[in-house]
Amino acid sequence: MSKTCIVLDGSWFVFRAYYWMPPLEDDQWRPVQAIYGFFRMLFQLLKQKPDYFIIAWDSPKRTLRKEKFEDYKANRTKLPDEFKYQMWSIKELVETCKIPFLEMPGYEADDIIWTLVQQATDMEGVHFKIVSSDKDLKQLLSSSVSIFDGLKWEETNLERFRLEEGYEPALIVDYLSMVGDSADNIKWVPGIWAKWAEKLIKQFWGLDDIYAHIDEITWAIQTKLLDWKENAYASKDLIQLMEVPDVVWYSLWRLDFRPDFWLLESVLIQKWLFWWLHKPIKELKKEYEWWTQLWLFG
Repeated sequence: MSKTCIVLDGSWFVFRAYYWMPPLEDDQWRPVQAIYGFFRMLFQLLKQKPDYFIIAWDSPKRTLRKEKFEDYKANRTKLPDEFKYQMWSIKELVETCKIPFLEMPGYEADDIIWTLVQQATDMEGVHFKIVSSDKDLKQLLSSSVSIFDGLKWEETNLERFRLEEGYEPALIVDYLSMVGDSADNIKWVPGIWAKWAEKLIKQFWGLDDIYAHIDEITWAIQTKLLDWKENAYASKDLIQLMEVPDVVWYSLWRLDFRPDFWLLESVLIQKWLFWWLHKPIKELKKEYEWWTQLWLFG
């Protein structure tokens, strides 16, 4: 029987919850919408009864991509103190309640996710469900990896990606190298729009193949690609996910995944007054007790 591992891009979801959730304050008038949104999502994911579960965090320190390209993500608005307070509160509660997580200095959550998936490729019968809407992570799609958009509540698997895009998931790196990624301030090849990039990818595959057949391409497009070749490869270097040293895959069997739901309930409901979360926490506590009894007496 196939087992499921849910990997949550934690930094992605806290950021989205902060900006997309309706304003919400605690009894001290501090914004807490990101905290509420994060844990509501977490509980919905845990209802799926994954066999493994882990949260990946972005490094709070300067990343290696920022070292390579100073303008990386420079278009993003500086995060206010109220966001930092909520992020710190979420991380503290995740750790205190024994919810598995990984954070590595200099690396992003995407890199941690990529490393975990690559190291676990020899684990037969395990399906990875990556929770994120980050386009970069689609390069990981395979028969054993799917991407779940927690905001749209829809899942993309290998077959769906091939059907919608018409090329292999690994080539999304080369596609984005030409069209850029405004979310991360990654430059594009001027004049190469999405339609042309898709056509080139479908016809020649990756950047190396495109430049190897440059003489077969329309002169106007050929000129743009040659003029901005260095830029395209620099963008590809930023988009390519990195292996994170010292990250070793370890089995996170659900029986070993024992978050402190009682502490979660105390903090989320009594401290932050998230009365709406009482029911899902109660249901998860009951489910947890059932699994614990099964393990003890099975």
